[in-house]
Parts: sequence; structure tokens; C-alpha cells
Amino acid sequence: MTFSWKIPPWKRHEDCTYLAVTLIDQGGGHSGSITEGVRGDDAIEALADLLMTPGSPLGPGPTHPALIGVVVRRGIDTTWLAQPPIQVARDERGRWQVAVGNATDEDVTVFSPTEISGLVSRLRSQYGRTG
Repeated sequence: MTFSWKIPPWKRHEDCTYLAVTLIDQGGGHSGSITEGVRGDDAIEALADLLMTPGSPLGPGPTHPALIGVVVRRGIDTTWLAQPPIQVARDERGRWQVAVGNATDEDVTVFSPTEISGLVSRLRSQYGRTG
């Protein structure tokens, strides 16, 4: 498996171009979030930067056991940093549902735990545990 970038996003010396909001199940039907700036030319590169940067909120494992998902938004927005317009709730089957307000579909990508786990596996097979 190879990636199209010449320099992995987590090794670049450039400004952040995306925001990543990591959504975590806090138990009891509650969710929490961690928002941070990440680098990349697209949403997948931004997610790779989040996953492979040392100190990532997702930790050293292939996926965080309480991970609901990650929302990646193009551009840095201080409103999103302070309070991202993301609603997280369980549906009638008990599955987490993520809704994003105040953004267009082309600006925001929502990654599920399954998609994140797949990318982690691909990244780690090529770059090791910490890139």
C-alpha cells in the first residue's frame, strides 16, 4: 500500500489547513469531543495527520475503544475550535449518529470508526506506529 503524498502530513512543516473533531463516547449516553488543527491537502491526509502525530487523542492502539468518529472540516475556524456545530445522539437501535450543522458537504467529512481503523492499518503497515 502506498500513499500519493511525497511527505506524510505529520512530517510536514506547514500551517494547519483542517480542523479535526474527535468524538468520544463518555458513557451513559453522553459524548465528548476534542478539536485540533491538522495538516493535509484533503480530508484523508488531515485524518492521517491526526492519527499519526505523536500525542494523538486516539492513542497508540488501532482505534480508541470509545471512538464515535472523527469530523474533518476544511479551513481553520475559531468558532469550530471553541464549539463545533456537531450533534451526536443515539438512534433507536443504540448506534451513534453524527450530524453537522453550518457547513457544506464539500467542507466536512465524517469518518466512522471502521473507516478510521482501515486507514490506521494502512498507515501503520507502511510507516510503523508513529510515522
